[in-house]
Amino acid sequence: MKAHFIKLNVLDETHDGTVIINADNISSIRRMNYNDTVQTMILMMGGERFGVHELPEEIVNLVQDAKESYA
Repeated sequence: MKAHFIKLNVLDETHDGTVIINADNISSIRRMNYNDTVQTMILMMGGERFGVHELPEEIVNLVQDAKESYA
C-alpha cells in the first residue's frame, strides 16, 4: 500500500509555514471556531493535531487527487 502525502498550510509557525502529512493517517477533519477565528482542525491517528488554512472540502480534494495520482 502506497502512502498518499499532501501538503497543507499550517497556522502554527514552521520553517516554511507548511506541513506534509500522510493522508491515510487523518482520523478526522473539523471546522471549528477557536479564539474567535474559524479554522480547520486536522486530527491524526496517534493524537497529533494542528490547524490549517485550507477548508475541509479543499483537504478532501487534495486527498482524492493524491490517491488518483498513484492509481
